[in-house]
Amino acid sequence: MRKQILITALMTSTLLAGCAGTSLLNNQGNSDAKAKHRPMTDNSKEAQLNIPYRSLDTSKELTLIGMGSCSDQNQPEPIWKTIKQANPQLFIMMGDNVYASKKEDKPIIDQYIRMNQIADYKELREAIPFLATWDDHDYGQNDGGFDNPEKEEARKVFLNYWSYLKFTMPKDQQGVYHSRMIGTKNRKVQIIMLDTRWDRSALTKNPAYNAETNTEQPPKIFLPSEDPKARILSEEQWKWLDQELAKPANLRLIVSSIQLIPNDHYFEKWGNFPKERERFFNLLKKRKAKNTVILSGDRHLAAIAKEDVKGLGTIYEVTASSLNKPSRNLAPETDKSYTAPSFLKPNFGTLLIDWSKRTVSAKIVDDENKTQLEQDIRF
Repeated sequence: MRKQILITALMTSTLLAGCAGTSLLNNQGNSDAKAKHRPMTDNSKEAQLNIPYRSLDTSKELTLIGMGSCSDQNQPEPIWKTIKQANPQLFIMMGDNVYASKKEDKPIIDQYIRMNQIADYKELREAIPFLATWDDHDYGQNDGGFDNPEKEEARKVFLNYWSYLKFTMPKDQQGVYHSRMIGTKNRKVQIIMLDTRWDRSALTKNPAYNAETNTEQPPKIFLPSEDPKARILSEEQWKWLDQELAKPANLRLIVSSIQLIPNDHYFEKWGNFPKERERFFNLLKKRKAKNTVILSGDRHLAAIAKEDVKGLGTIYEVTASSLNKPSRNLAPETDKSYTAPSFLKPNFGTLLIDWSKRTVSAKIVDDENKTQLEQDIRF
């Protein structure tokens, strides 16, 4: 009897020990499972590009649009507070959205991450929709064109940063041109974003140009190309633009990172490719696109220009530049196309649309919220 009690006690002790061991194993297993499913923080550079994107409601009537260009991520950008006070429904970035063309500003992805650290900019990005195209500095090469060796990397980062483009552009398209149609019925705004970099031919440099020339009007850096094959847009982009202009719209905004109408200055412009400039106006005439306003950046100055196009009427161009990297010129630039002398300090542009009057009030506003240039445009 005593032996049986001893065996029973021994079996019970062994069983309890086994249960305790199982319990410990189960607890460890649960702990491992929790650790396995615990969300991990993504500290990759690609993750740091992401800003919650405010989607664009294309059925909503547009009445106030903001736009700007030339944003140097290495300098303060107080103008974003002023832009937010203006309360635009949409903001258009027209190029040089970051500066990544110098050796010290590589890789490009780091410059977008630095841009995201500007609190006022990030706050506006999260509050309203943005559209964007690029110019030379966010393309990765100063005055760059088709032969930019960094273009593939620049495009990859650009598409990751402006993530809406992945759902807007065909996957096999190389350049970043795209468009949006916003509004309904008789209040449709078509915004056409051109790419003036990906396929642009080499610029024709002026052998007489000398950066040290101490004259009021130095020789032009670039000369108009005489090559009949020289181009700004590829044939694919020209075909696409023709198709876009065939779509019915009440107001068309065509965004070109470089100036199209002004032709007197000696920097980058459509006038360096005169056949392309002529082709552009001929296409507007073909499509009877009288309701077109051109928007541009690049120049580190703001201006409003106009051109009377035979068979089409007066076409206006609004140049808004720079958000925080103003011109170093001491005197405003003049051009026969300008409605007033250019404005040289930090600025952004606004377009106030009056649908009942069919007018656009275009303004250039400084960082103190003062209007510096203004033009009413009928459409």
